[in-house]
Amino acid sequence: MCEQLVDWITRFQKNKDIDALTSLKDYCFNMIEPLIMEFTEKYGEDAGDLLRLKWDKRCYFIFTKYQVNVGLPLDTFVQNTYRFYFMEVLKRAGYMNR
Repeated sequence: MCEQLVDWITRFQKNKDIDALTSLKDYCFNMIEPLIMEFTEKYGEDAGDLLRLKWDKRCYFIFTKYQVNVGLPLDTFVQNTYRFYFMEVLKRAGYMNR
């Protein structure tokens, strides 16, 4: 993992540095948008709009959980975590029961 990512994660987790979190969100957007598009294609534009709203609100919690020293690539962590989270959001909103 690049040194910059480790710095952002560490600053956010230790100091709750919002600038570091913003940088992480910007960096991860390209990992999350394809997931949103996948669910949008399957469930429609309204589902995609809901996920775009929810992904940003969940970043704070998700990045408190990532462990730099475990060795799991950030992209794998982000994609798997958000896939699970998005499925839960869609289930609660009734999209996956249709």
